[in-house]
Amino acid sequence: MSRASRVLALVVVAAALAACGGGEPPEAAGCAGGPANCIRIGIGQPIFLGTLLSGDELAGVDALQSVRLAIDYLDGSFDGADGTLLSHQVVVLSEDDQCGSAGGRIGAHRLLAEVDLVAVVGTTCSSAALGAAADVLAEHDVLLISPSNSAPALTDPATHARTYFRTAANDLIQAAAVADFAANSKGWQTAVVVHTKDDAYSAQLATAFTEAFALNGGTNQLDLAFAQLSDASSLDDLDDAAGGGVGPAEVLRLTAARKPDVVFLPLQQDCDTVAKLLLESPALRGTAIIVGEACQTRAFLASLGPLADGVYSSGPDFSDLDGSMFYREWYLPAYRRQAGVAPVSVYHPAAFDAANLLFDAIRRSAVVAPGGGLIIDREVLRRALLDVNGYEGLSGMLSCGPSGDCAESARIAIYRAPGWPVNVGERAQPVFSQSKTLAQVRGSG
Repeated sequence: MSRASRVLALVVVAAALAACGGGEPPEAAGCAGGPANCIRIGIGQPIFLGTLLSGDELAGVDALQSVRLAIDYLDGSFDGADGTLLSHQVVVLSEDDQCGSAGGRIGAHRLLAEVDLVAVVGTTCSSAALGAAADVLAEHDVLLISPSNSAPALTDPATHARTYFRTAANDLIQAAAVADFAANSKGWQTAVVVHTKDDAYSAQLATAFTEAFALNGGTNQLDLAFAQLSDASSLDDLDDAAGGGVGPAEVLRLTAARKPDVVFLPLQQDCDTVAKLLLESPALRGTAIIVGEACQTRAFLASLGPLADGVYSSGPDFSDLDGSMFYREWYLPAYRRQAGVAPVSVYHPAAFDAANLLFDAIRRSAVVAPGGGLIIDREVLRRALLDVNGYEGLSGMLSCGPSGDCAESARIAIYRAPGWPVNVGERAQPVFSQSKTLAQVRGSG
């Protein structure tokens, strides 16, 4: 059976979920955790699924559309009509994480107003989950599974919320791949890193890259915390109002003074502004620029125009998707029909997987109540996700461990503009690609 066929079968047929661990549903009609841990869904009543995604971030827009496609496909067809889950309609309750901790907390509390909320797909941004939405939902034993969070702290045992999972790869893997490309493939010896001030994703990817680059023999000359443009009224006053971060002029001055071989920009916002300043500087002619996957957008390429040519971007390797018949002939056409455009970010496959992992976990954990309806024990549902082992999703092989990481390995690619996947689609060819496991980058395997 082809990989595409296996994905199709896993999504459609609950009985074929041997790859997911396949635990038997509990026999008792009650909930071990007591009434507060018990969701009772009457005959004809819907299953409530929340989404906590950013409407301003392309990854959030793609994720919401992918969740809708997963619901459409519950009946085994992308026909534009929602399928049902265990004969129940799936109703989506949506809130915006606003790509920040305050938005994450507020959005989580709003979703919890529905007492029968089963689970949530989100957040888009790591900062909206870490110490925010993930903790709020964990207090109520509600699952949160993210298709795009990548900050290492979210699945670190010291800071992991027990009901938090993600299908996105841990940035320890991305950082290791970027560092290997820079130090070993290109032979660059010095780097400057610019991360977004007060952003969990950006700061942690910057730190992980610095550590990995050093292990490969490189020297990080400087790590700059960039203050977002929204923190000041103009470019001119940003450097004076940065409040502990630096503005664009200072980034340029400090970077040009060191003349590094490469500048790594794991930024969440204002990526095009910083990259343009560096690329236009005569003092930095010959310095390579690498951006993280959050900057790998059509908007970045459009903003810089020809100036972007040659800029490297890191992110998931889409080579496997090129060979997936299900992705090419079913998922992508359905996405275009319903959204009117092709996917615009790198995390749409992980979002489709996140929704389907939840649906499969519900199938394997829900109990048909006496007289009809469903009973879902939140703790049994969580354990059903922990049973996922060797699930072949669109984004790759998934196995959900106690840390919450379901992508225990990932292939990270480096692309060179204008040949980014978001720009040229399946014609994108990486200049470097590397597969690593979490055990390898953590030094435990």
